[in-house]
Amino acid sequence: MAAKAKLLLRELKSVKADLPFAKQRCAQLEEENKLLLETKQKGSKTGEDDDLIRVQLETLLAEKSRLAQENSTYARENRFLREIVDFHQFSTTEDVVSLDDGNMGDNDPEEDSDLIYTENMLPVVEENSGDEELSPVPSSPESPIVIPGDPASPRSSNSPNPSKPDASASDTA
Repeated sequence: MAAKAKLLLRELKSVKADLPFAKQRCAQLEEENKLLLETKQKGSKTGEDDDLIRVQLETLLAEKSRLAQENSTYARENRFLREIVDFHQFSTTEDVVSLDDGNMGDNDPEEDSDLIYTENMLPVVEENSGDEELSPVPSSPESPIVIPGDPASPRSSNSPNPSKPDASASDTA
């Protein structure tokens, strides 16, 4: 009971401390209300009001211009980031191409040498206009051309080790 009385006494003191501020604010609002009612009844606007409205409109227009510029910058940045994400998705997907179409069901580790990972065969594009599609076709002439069954091919089906393309040449010689 004593704790509750102490709490109520503390709350009463804080309310009494806030009372003068509330009275002062109430008086200010009453004065503003009287001024607004008087100007409304007169129906006339003063030069100060026009200047104030002009300044507010100029400020709003400047803010709108700044936001439009910021929006276009963010839209451009967003477009470039989307292009980077698209390129990253294209470059990280591993398209597995089987050179031996007849043995699709077998899962021997030796037959994994027939698979080519085209991850590093995508061209590097510095800027994409958005109208162009990215092509997964190799663009450099140094890219190896793989022909199934050809012993001269870098990774042919005759090669026992796909990581060493010269191994087939040394085995056959």
